[in-house]
Amino acid sequence: MRTFLPVAAAITLTLAGCTTGGSTAAPGAAATTLTVAQWTNAGAIEFTKQLNAKFEKAHPGVTVKLQSTGTANGAWAQLSNSLLQAKSVDVLARFAPTQAGFPPESTGIQPSGVAALITAGQLTDLKNQPFMKNYDAATQAAAVGHKGGVYGVMAASYAAAGAIWYKKDLLARYGIGVPATFQEFLDACATFEKAGKTPIFLSGKVGMQGGIWQGIENQLLMKGREPAESVDVSAERAKAFWEGTQKWTDPVYKEIGARYAKVMQYVEPAASGVDQQTAPGVWAVKTDDYPFLVDGSWDGLTIQQANPKLNLGFFVLPGTDDAAANRVAFKPDLTWVVPASAPHKDLAMQWLAMFSEPDNYRQWLRLTGSLSAQPRVQNTGLPWMDWLDAHTADSFTQLTPPWTPPGAPLDASGPDFYKLAPIGPDSLETILSRSAAAYAKSAGH
Repeated sequence: MRTFLPVAAAITLTLAGCTTGGSTAAPGAAATTLTVAQWTNAGAIEFTKQLNAKFEKAHPGVTVKLQSTGTANGAWAQLSNSLLQAKSVDVLARFAPTQAGFPPESTGIQPSGVAALITAGQLTDLKNQPFMKNYDAATQAAAVGHKGGVYGVMAASYAAAGAIWYKKDLLARYGIGVPATFQEFLDACATFEKAGKTPIFLSGKVGMQGGIWQGIENQLLMKGREPAESVDVSAERAKAFWEGTQKWTDPVYKEIGARYAKVMQYVEPAASGVDQQTAPGVWAVKTDDYPFLVDGSWDGLTIQQANPKLNLGFFVLPGTDDAAANRVAFKPDLTWVVPASAPHKDLAMQWLAMFSEPDNYRQWLRLTGSLSAQPRVQNTGLPWMDWLDAHTADSFTQLTPPWTPPGAPLDASGPDFYKLAPIGPDSLETILSRSAAAYAKSAGH
């Protein structure tokens, strides 16, 4: 689940309060097939299969068909688009668009992806469905809300910006606790380097080093702001970039870059050749080296499977020297939507209601390692989630890049981490200047 939270009583599955548009199969009636589609993620697929079996048992005559494929090489995009065009899918997984997906009309930028489906009226508004009471309303609105409606259930979110896994026993051997400030993290890395260890492992082949930049950026830009203001902070920055009053060469981005460089000096020198699919396993089995792994919070189960004996921990890179300002920035991820063309809307709503029951949702969290979107369901039972569970109360939605028109160069939305030293050949000054020029051109400055 990737690529880069915050329950009412259990809901009885009846048709009362559900959106009309389909029919529930009764015993003896013709078989009905409910189609659920999601991309391949081992834990999520396992949960969905379990839920589908439970749903079929509770709904005689209904068969739940699961459609799935991986996200690589556009496979998921192709499958989901074909299902939408065929009007054959009832519950569909999508990535949450967040408010960045809806640029003001004055920019002339047209929504894309899920945002385009919402504005075109192709998704069902779920705001008034009874099961939505289980979720944090503000978080759902920030992830998949538009003009007062909420067009999905954001069911999974992850710490991705600055996300770091660590080996508890290795840190304990050197008397190092979980760093709470930027300097403490640098000091920990220096201690390990002096002991002959390579402090940080990551996949530079897929740009995971960008998580270091984004972690620092989120915390610096959100310093002094309340967690609920993150959507406003993103919008303010986007507006300022679009109007030309902010640019990538501003002092704050030079400061972010300087801090990024200090961290990157401790990264595995051959990181550019490390693939993300293998990085967690390689890191997990090398127990006497690489105390830190830069990788999203979604990979806990993958790491555990690679080395079940590893005493695993997780925290978020502290990007500032103010411990109180170093909070978790989470990225909305898998969001269940119900297409307006769904053949069996009533059943789709009942499936989502069953998914949303606290006991079922708790199992979803255990199998996916997601942060909770239900305020009353926080304990996942995963040992490596202890730090996250203790730091989600003041977490905020990860900041989004400034608006860019379709076809704008990659550099326009921020530094190209593949080209930024030490992974790439270019200096910070070169990268920021290139990004500033690309954005100015795309915005017509």
